[in-house]
Amino acid sequence: MTTRDECRPRLAICFALASMLLLLCGCSLRRPTPPALRPPTFAVLADIQYGDKETQGARHFRTSLLRLQDGVTDLAQRDLAFVIQLGDIVDGQAKDLPKTIADQEAVLQVLARQPAPVYHVLGNHCLNLGKDRLQQRYNVERFYYDFTVARAPGWRFVVLDGNDAGYGVLGAEQLAWFTATLERAAAAHERVVCFCHFALLAEAAPNHRMATPTPVLEIMDRSACVVAWFAGHDHAGGYAVRNGVHHVTVKGLVEAPETGAHGLVELYPDHLREIGVGSEPNRDLPLPAR
Repeated sequence: MTTRDECRPRLAICFALASMLLLLCGCSLRRPTPPALRPPTFAVLADIQYGDKETQGARHFRTSLLRLQDGVTDLAQRDLAFVIQLGDIVDGQAKDLPKTIADQEAVLQVLARQPAPVYHVLGNHCLNLGKDRLQQRYNVERFYYDFTVARAPGWRFVVLDGNDAGYGVLGAEQLAWFTATLERAAAAHERVVCFCHFALLAEAAPNHRMATPTPVLEIMDRSACVVAWFAGHDHAGGYAVRNGVHHVTVKGLVEAPETGAHGLVELYPDHLREIGVGSEPNRDLPLPAR
């Protein structure tokens, strides 16, 4: 008969083997997803609005650069197709262009610390830097343009200039370009994600939005290939859906002094998923069947 004392070494060995198996299983479960299986993902930031000046109300101008640094540390660890800032990169220094330029350069240096390409949307506060200088600095001919990325076949990304013909107004030439761009995308069976500083719907941005949204909405209605519109400007953020298009207003970083705010948007065949960081919420955005 085997005594209890004789069983103890065997039990210890069994427990050790079981622990090793559990550890090995746990390690395999925690392996990172292979790059080929990850969905294409981009990051959105809105209203960084940095300024080397004192806080005014809810706008923490200096602190926004610190929160951007935190955000970029997070972005640098992600496998991103691109990063897009949705306008108002700086607040602007009253009658002091050199200081406003210095503020912008400080932000651009931080954004460059992560490896993904960065795209820029023109905001109303960006105009304090001057359009000509911004075109040279961002290497763009104009502030409405479109692009694709190899990692997201079947998707087209459209950037619009909400200050083209006045504050929150798109001019006739840009509207014609937008129409033609969506027609080409629809013919190619592409899905389109739009970016603009200004939201279009009161439900998505109750405080601040585009002055003349109707022409833009009518173009989108006719095209039926736009699936999402990402905007900033209204720092409180918001969300609404209209005619199958998701309207996302990203929270302003300048008003998130403790938590920061940015979103990671994953592209799937049947939905978009926004992973909110800081004060930006999570959202699951279903897409209509094709």
